[in-house]
Amino acid sequence: MRARVQRAWESITEPRHLKATYFVFYGLALLTGLATLIRPPQSIEGALGASTTALWAAFVIMGGFGGMLTVFPGWWFAERLSIVMIWLGAGIYFIVVLSLHIAQSGSRLTQMGWILMGAGLFFVRWIIIRRYSFEPRR
Repeated sequence: MRARVQRAWESITEPRHLKATYFVFYGLALLTGLATLIRPPQSIEGALGASTTALWAAFVIMGGFGGMLTVFPGWWFAERLSIVMIWLGAGIYFIVVLSLHIAQSGSRLTQMGWILMGAGLFFVRWIIIRRYSFEPRR
């Protein structure tokens, strides 16, 4: 078993640790999108409506799934598309949270900060992979 895991790990081109980390974050995006689709936040769904909430969730699901499929083989053109989908979902969520912050009492600054940090994580990946369509082989 350990040999199989070792071979699988070694089959990933460098930097393995970054690709594995981004794979996990793409998986978290996928799970977040699924959770949003299945049990959307009531305050957000109330402000957006069910169909727009489903659209926001679908962007995050497709982006997370696409990122998981493309991060290891180095298909950067497709991974960038996945990042854009995650950004679209995060952007819709951010705009709604901002409008609720303005329209309702209470603060939603923490929520907006976490949304921006999550989108920022994928911005870092975008910077890393922006130059080529495919990962250059070493």
